[in-house]
Amino acid sequence: MIRLQNLSSQRVLDAIDDFRQAANRDDLWARLHRHLAEFGITGMIYGTEAMPDPDRDLFLVINSIAPAWHEEKMSQDLFLCDGYVRYARAKTDPILWSDRSHVVAMPQESRNSLELDYDFGVIAGVSIPMHFANGLGVSSIGCHAAHLSMNEFDRIWAQRGHTIMSLVNAFDLRLRENHIGELYPLTAGERECLLRLATGLTQQQIADRLRVSDRCIEKRLTSARHKLNAETTTQAVASALIFGLIDP
Repeated sequence: MIRLQNLSSQRVLDAIDDFRQAANRDDLWARLHRHLAEFGITGMIYGTEAMPDPDRDLFLVINSIAPAWHEEKMSQDLFLCDGYVRYARAKTDPILWSDRSHVVAMPQESRNSLELDYDFGVIAGVSIPMHFANGLGVSSIGCHAAHLSMNEFDRIWAQRGHTIMSLVNAFDLRLRENHIGELYPLTAGERECLLRLATGLTQQQIADRLRVSDRCIEKRLTSARHKLNAETTTQAVASALIFGLIDP
């Protein structure tokens, strides 16, 4: 057991070092796939958000599970109804996809989402939530093992689950610290507006200081809200702070 723990620890350290070499988000994503392949994981779906709200649209960042499955989920508005997606956005512990303890309480649309998973063979795997910024932000990743049964993957998870969690947490941390701008590509002007709002200025005061029209400031903030998946400007400012996109 000690030998296995030592190997797992070294495995994670090697992965952390490998993640540091990633040139961009896509490269980092590919490296995570390589590290998780030995556990039978063939595809993943990842998202990160500030101030998570299960009833608000989730900004999906990266998906490598069957594209047709994802497209069908989105076209039928079933993704937000997915019981495991809702769980990962609200809870702190991982949940195996074999765990049906919450199915009884599922609304019909969540059951429809689960049926779609079965139709596409998205069956064996685990959803892992990762909280940051004192719980104000949450990332979540669903790991799919396409070539394994639920029981086969669950056995792997029982033995190596801590290593898998450490690897995806290392990926999430590296992505948020070094590649967050690729996920939320704010312009310099949008960052400046959010930063000045965070320091207490009004939109009109920002316009006066930058010597531009109030309409120009509103246009920048509208774009920032869209990029940050924020319903209000206040949410956009909070999200930018939580993700470290601005630093007052």
